[in-house]
Amino acid sequence: MTAHMITPFILCGGAGSRLWPVSDSLRPKPFLSLPSGRSMLAETVARLNAGTRGDIGFLPLTAIGSERHGALLRAHMPDASLILEPVGRDSAPAVALAALAAPAGALVLILPADHHIGRPERFLDAIAHGAKAAADGRIVTFGITPDHAATGYGYIRAPGGGSTRTVQAFVEKPGIATARTYLASGEYFWNAGIFLFRADVMLGELAQHAPQILSAARAALAETRTDMSSGARVVARAAFEAAPAISIDYAVMEKTRLASLVPVDMGWSDVGDYAALKALCDTGPDGNAVHGPAVLQDVRGSYVRSEGPVIAVKGVEGLAIAATRDAVIVTRLDEAAGIKPLVSAAQTITDLSGEATGWARNWLFDACLPLWARNAWDADKGGFVESLALDGSPQPARERRMRVIPRQIFSFSQAAQLGWDRGEARRIAMLGLEYLDGPARAPSGGWVHRLERDGTALDARRGLYDHAFVILAGAAAWQAFGEPRALDLAREALDFVRTCMSDSSGEGFFDPEMAPDVRAANPHMHLLEACLALDAASGGTDALACARVCIERFEDSFFHPASGAVIEELGADWSRGTGPWRTEPGHCHEWAWLLAEYEARTGHDLISWRRRLIGFADNKGRDRRSGLAHNSVDTTGGIIDANRRLWPQLEMLRARLRHADMAAPGETGHLLERLRATYLADACHGGWMDAYDRDGKPLAKDIPASMLYHIMTAIGPLAGR
Repeated sequence: MTAHMITPFILCGGAGSRLWPVSDSLRPKPFLSLPSGRSMLAETVARLNAGTRGDIGFLPLTAIGSERHGALLRAHMPDASLILEPVGRDSAPAVALAALAAPAGALVLILPADHHIGRPERFLDAIAHGAKAAADGRIVTFGITPDHAATGYGYIRAPGGGSTRTVQAFVEKPGIATARTYLASGEYFWNAGIFLFRADVMLGELAQHAPQILSAARAALAETRTDMSSGARVVARAAFEAAPAISIDYAVMEKTRLASLVPVDMGWSDVGDYAALKALCDTGPDGNAVHGPAVLQDVRGSYVRSEGPVIAVKGVEGLAIAATRDAVIVTRLDEAAGIKPLVSAAQTITDLSGEATGWARNWLFDACLPLWARNAWDADKGGFVESLALDGSPQPARERRMRVIPRQIFSFSQAAQLGWDRGEARRIAMLGLEYLDGPARAPSGGWVHRLERDGTALDARRGLYDHAFVILAGAAAWQAFGEPRALDLAREALDFVRTCMSDSSGEGFFDPEMAPDVRAANPHMHLLEACLALDAASGGTDALACARVCIERFEDSFFHPASGAVIEELGADWSRGTGPWRTEPGHCHEWAWLLAEYEARTGHDLISWRRRLIGFADNKGRDRRSGLAHNSVDTTGGIIDANRRLWPQLEMLRARLRHADMAAPGETGHLLERLRATYLADACHGGWMDAYDRDGKPLAKDIPASMLYHIMTAIGPLAGR
């Protein structure tokens, strides 16, 4: 019978930007594979599954991580309890959640998810040594016995002897001279961020030293909802956002008088950069560590890793070279800890000038969004207007299409995310959500297709395309504002699609009321977009599972390998009939962007399809004189509609931003200049000309509201740089 049963909590936050590009926000550091072949998170779990040791044993563990990584956490930890945070708030609020979630009086062990421990038996011995002190009311931290004068770690001063020492000070990362003094003194230890305490003791210290954190965590945990796909508890966003973003060291450990330290030499590394990652690897005679397809000649003391292309390296020493399908980094190993500014710059790079991105922000923030904020909502009858006149005045008398309502919610949610007037953006988005949750509903579930201005149903049929945008709007409003109703609406719409619009073959989705004899690519594309947005906003497996179905239908049904285009419509049995088939160049570019997003999220290899889609749209779908996209062509390149709406040009721009290698240098900037000089100049300030004919003559009589969505997806990312 063990004397101390310990409840472990694994903290799974942190993107690991110093290990970019193999670690990023979508698949962060805890999920990165170590030389053992297991992820850091899996190794952390394995250490706890070793069973009892001495006077300790471990109760079932809980992981605390980001809501957007819920599906990943469940895949790596199928048996663990999960507490998910809708926003990141550093370690102190996470520790508060753990102390509140643990049984009263329980011993709580806090573990980072992304560290390596080479001698786990010593780790367990240290936990056993610290358990008695923790049971007696001490907050125990575990100090790593330093073996060199490291400048990348925080230190803890704990003089004296014995297996448990009193902490005198937490010290920031020192310079090299100070680090050497610390090492020589024998009084300083590296701060591993591992803690053991009684839950009630930590709650008492939080109440004394960080009451705002404790209050926010308690309120957030009291209003948890259950994520049905992962079984996780998701804490309330609005309450949790009130917690200051601060580490437990700053919030409590530097202030408490209850801190004790157990020294331990356990082969520890925080795997904080490529130099640390190399140190864990077996190396050959030349001191190189190689992972993935790479060829080295006259290379010494280097770390080379590829998760995509073949890397060939010659005549260098002491480098870290890491590549994925999308990015490559090269740095000296002795400077690997300082790459964060480089990574930030790399993640925002385009071939656009600073003037172009500055224009995008000014035009969007100072002209476009204020124009629509004034005029988008019909204050008299409710609902979003369908269009503005070319002078910018609203045209409220027209009917309401379902696609416009969620698109406007999405657009203003995105505006808030980019930093535009948050209060105004929220006001408009909440008006839209109220309308979506009221007049726009269909009596028997789902949402109607069209409404009269007074809110009565004009066309009560329910469309797949419309419901995809309801999912997108709900996901965007949840991510931007933490509005619970938004997430509920998104999930309700997804459930409706899966329940009522799934094809009987199980191969995809269709419109039983709008077009029962057609299987259309466009709704599948927007459903993919919506599910990716919902996954990014809230995690869970349902959204990604639905996205996967859309990807499968693209690969085996809608994509036309002979041309590289997307076939817009198939028969009810998914057959193509006789070609050539209609395709829209704008959709080819849009699919390419979404395929890239899905590949980044899941690792599913889609690069060939992306390149071929862009190649077809560029070579067969554009007017040779202007370089602008036709509305539609067939799969041989025959022109069906030579007019040129704005949205295909915006999707071309968006694809360029994601696939810079698919265009000649400077072409993205030239495209933006053409848009600025024509579409975005031939109407009121902040508005646009929606269409031109094949000779470049304006066609549009008004400014359609539906286009704001495309503006936000293409111009918005430039404004946010």
